[in-house]
Amino acid sequence: MERDGMTWEYQEQITGNEAVLFRNFIDLQAGNDDNFVNAWEILKAETALRDQMEEALKTRPDVKLNGTSDPVKATNIDFWLSREALGKVGKNLSITNSASVSYIFEKELRQDANIWLLGTPYSNVTITLPADFDIKKTAGLDNKSQDFGNNRTVLKGSFGPQKNITLWISENESSIAGPEGGNGSVEQDAGSKNKEGINKTGNAGEIAEVGKPSGSFKDIFTQFYLSTKS
Repeated sequence: MERDGMTWEYQEQITGNEAVLFRNFIDLQAGNDDNFVNAWEILKAETALRDQMEEALKTRPDVKLNGTSDPVKATNIDFWLSREALGKVGKNLSITNSASVSYIFEKELRQDANIWLLGTPYSNVTITLPADFDIKKTAGLDNKSQDFGNNRTVLKGSFGPQKNITLWISENESSIAGPEGGNGSVEQDAGSKNKEGINKTGNAGEIAEVGKPSGSFKDIFTQFYLSTKS
């Protein structure tokens, strides 16, 4: 997370019968219904699910700044289906999918602010605050732990049953006193996907969520499946 935006990365593992259903979904809705998932079917399903996620965020924003989603704009949405889904649809081997959503804040974070995040119940989450910001309090973040490095506070924990987390943050005194504080130049050790998100959102920071099988991906592909039936 930075003063002017953030990147939220999701990861979710689908196992057992849900993995079978997911392969069937790809084959039926994005493929040729031959009981086999090919690479082109995965690419087509990625596009469909990316579009579905974009529509879902329009009707149900998952990030709010100071109580409103108005200044928060999603600028880049990516959805990657694991190649573990390839092969016969009857396989129940686990599938790990991932997604990334980049946001810009039309009003930069200044001094005191609160950030609301909607996630998957009981899923693990890691939140990196902007440089020179301290955490004042949290709500909805279970099993919380806190680290500090490279002038950044890193929170780890999990979403509770209420599905949302609120963070109250503030600039620390050294940042307010000096103009060089919080200039977004701190390097982050991130993979290539997150670096792509950083470039597209102007040094956007990271929130990483590891979801459970009953979470967001299942909801998204279920909604897409139902929409094709209507």
